Amino acid sequence: MAADQSAISDAGANAVPVRSAPLSRRFKAAYGAGAIADGLVAAGFGFFLLFYLTAVCGMSGTMAGMAKLIALLIDGVADPAIGLASDRLRSRYGRRLPFMVGGLLPFAGAFGLLFSMPASLEGGSQFVYVTACLVVLRLSLSFFVLPFTAVGAEVTDDYRERASIVAFRLSFQNVGILLGVVLGLGVFMAGPDGLLSRDHYTPFAWTCAAVMLLAGMVAIRAVRSALPRLHGPEDGGQHFLSGFAREMVALSRNRSFLILFGTVLTYFLAYSAHVSLALHSSRYFWKLDTTQIQFILLSTTLGPLLGAPISAFALRHIEKRTLSIAAFLSIALFLVWPPLLQLYGPFSLTPGAAAVLLFINGLLVGTAIMVGGIGFQSMLADTADEHEWLFGVRREGLFFSGLTLAYKAASGLGGLIAGLALDAIRFPTDLASRGPGFVIPEDVLHRLALISGPLPAAFAALAPLFLIGYQLTRQRHAEIIAALDQRKVEGAGR
Repeated sequence: MAADQSAISDAGANAVPVRSAPLSRRFKAAYGAGAIADGLVAAGFGFFLLFYLTAVCGMSGTMAGMAKLIALLIDGVADPAIGLASDRLRSRYGRRLPFMVGGLLPFAGAFGLLFSMPASLEGGSQFVYVTACLVVLRLSLSFFVLPFTAVGAEVTDDYRERASIVAFRLSFQNVGILLGVVLGLGVFMAGPDGLLSRDHYTPFAWTCAAVMLLAGMVAIRAVRSALPRLHGPEDGGQHFLSGFAREMVALSRNRSFLILFGTVLTYFLAYSAHVSLALHSSRYFWKLDTTQIQFILLSTTLGPLLGAPISAFALRHIEKRTLSIAAFLSIALFLVWPPLLQLYGPFSLTPGAAAVLLFINGLLVGTAIMVGGIGFQSMLADTADEHEWLFGVRREGLFFSGLTLAYKAASGLGGLIAGLALDAIRFPTDLASRGPGFVIPEDVLHRLALISGPLPAAFAALAPLFLIGYQLTRQRHAEIIAALDQRKVEGAGR
């Protein structure tokens, strides 16, 4: 064991010049492929889960939202411990890889079980089943995603190279979302009544689970090949969860991290509420068919194809903070105006015209999400360098777990808000059993438009206000990297 620890420490020290070498596109693509699994979960949770639980399985919006919130809060509390453990673990396979391997199979299996809920369950037993599946899925997903994301922050020290890695990861994440939408609406739930057919969700879920396993294994192989570039755990032989409270206190003293935490918390509250209601709004307010809904949801995942090159060009000329602020404000604008136009404009759009407008708007939303995401996540990697400069330890795993805590807490609250809002406007549940002739009152549909568009947009507009105080510029980051390199050289000479 001592020999292993010495080898790990030596590898971390020798990785300094290696991390300055450019990364190949092949590595970036193989590493980024792991985000397909995360994207499939995002598609299942964001677009289908609330609709499946309420309209198909008959749960109330409040109960469905509560199940999501409970799972996300349990997972959110566990995330910092998982992140710190992956920062400190000592093994022959490095800090991150064992967690990724251990988490992959459970989260894929839990995803399949979640959308295969037995029809015999109802009431309390239904709630327990859903909550248990969500808890297992969320915890095991964190075991995979947190170390996976941390690898992208530590595999290079280059300011622009990090933005490129984030672009690859987010692009593949959107591929996963795109694939989830296509498999759902284009394959398994196609047709007039496909969304309301309970039997269609089971093969959809297990097909997604198989793709998750494949994508995760590709990423695991890529991470293993990059072990010589990665940081080792700090010297001292501490248990990987010792000093957890002290680490959290240090994290709370990092001003840049707190700013990013507040941004994530506010933005994903908006995003989760919006996507949780996307199927309800598209189907019943806009009166779109399954094919039109599919193309609109696809537009949000196609937009990042435009966002990646825009971001790459823009980051050569402007700061990451400025780019992210502009992107988040744009998202708020794109969310708010279509339903207001339909409700209060001079004329009402037909479903066909609405589908075209929403497709174009979705492209713009997806583009802005990618631009903001690349700038924001690479800012987080830069902040991890600042944390090492301030406190003397590398904590990428803890950093990303802290941001994931904000994301999951906000997603849980956003999902709960969406469920509570559905119940508050008295939107009917169990639509699958009401028959095709059932008509939802117009006033309910009008309120559905307001809770799915303007309400989330108001939260999205608040998110970029936090970033005004972010001060880690390109020049300041270069100074920090130079100081860290000098510190390592001095430490190696002792």
